[in-house]
Amino acid sequence: MVAEEGEAGDRQLLERIAAGDMAAMRLIYTRHADAARRFVMSRLRDPSEAADIVHNTMIDVWRNAGQFQGRASARSWILTIARNKTVDHIRRQARTDLAPPDDSVADEGPDPETVIAASQDAARVRDCVAKLGDRHRAAIHLAYFEEMTCAEIARVENVAEGTVKTRLFHAKKLLMRCLSR
Repeated sequence: MVAEEGEAGDRQLLERIAAGDMAAMRLIYTRHADAARRFVMSRLRDPSEAADIVHNTMIDVWRNAGQFQGRASARSWILTIARNKTVDHIRRQARTDLAPPDDSVADEGPDPETVIAASQDAARVRDCVAKLGDRHRAAIHLAYFEEMTCAEIARVENVAEGTVKTRLFHAKKLLMRCLSR
């Protein structure tokens, strides 16, 4: 039995996962792992670590599908798990980084390959997005690449909807400033 696409289908799949249905888990993974990977990469920029976090996220989906209450979409719920795992990872990493930061190293400018790539509009946008802080970059990623509403982003990021709107406003201003150079 194949679940229908969309939110109703995802809810049905999570019910089946809670009952131990591995085929349903494969479908949820197929539908949402790429979005989770893109989201985690927007925070970490390390493909290996992102893959580990997505893997652990999907393990939690398997273990906790019965706890899904449907207050948010399944996708928002999965991305919230991914966000929490990413934050935990960043915190653990900060505790294990024993060497103090070297403030004497100057910020390096872009290399020639980056300058050439920046001549193309898409590359310039990616470059400017990469320069945003984590919170602004995540808001832009979720809003424009994952096509989530401010309310959904607020649930994923565990902040007020107004905070999301403010982050998006400032992120767009920073992007416009970067792109106008």
